[in-house]
Amino acid sequence: MKYTRIKNTKHPLFVQVWNLYKKSFPPEERRQLRTQSRIMDNPLYHAEVITDKNKFIGFILWWGFENIRYIEHLATSPRLRGKGYGRRVLEKFISKSTTPVLLEVEHPTTEISKRRIGFYQRTGFVLNEHIYKHPPYKKGGEYVSLMLMTCPDAITEKEANRFCEEYHPVIHASVLGSK
Repeated sequence: MKYTRIKNTKHPLFVQVWNLYKKSFPPEERRQLRTQSRIMDNPLYHAEVITDKNKFIGFILWWGFENIRYIEHLATSPRLRGKGYGRRVLEKFISKSTTPVLLEVEHPTTEISKRRIGFYQRTGFVLNEHIYKHPPYKKGGEYVSLMLMTCPDAITEKEANRFCEEYHPVIHASVLGSK
């Protein structure tokens, strides 16, 4: 598999990323195009397109902070789900660094959310039970109640709060119109 980092919305692969992004995440869990465009050149933000033999597999959108790697969005093409690509993408991502990884999931209230949590657990993630609210991706939007998963170990509530206090302002600066 090949990983291509793209730094702007004009990249030829971005159209495929954006189409899959819109199909894979509900509106309250994704950026608007203009705010996505604002963060693309941030050196801490990584928009990586995954291809295999020139075939679009999916993407991983993540932030590389000093003490945590935050996977903001990860998706594989619907026609390729269940073929092991997601697992391989995560395993490779985890193995690239000893820096812990954090991601968010919906509460286990539906079959698909339970399967998603199970998928992450099988790749080494731990479900944290802390109360967590994801900030809105657009002005005037609502906070979204999600859960944190971390790899390789669980985090304390204090560490979860630290993530919110230190990194949410950076991650969500594009919503406010600044970088």
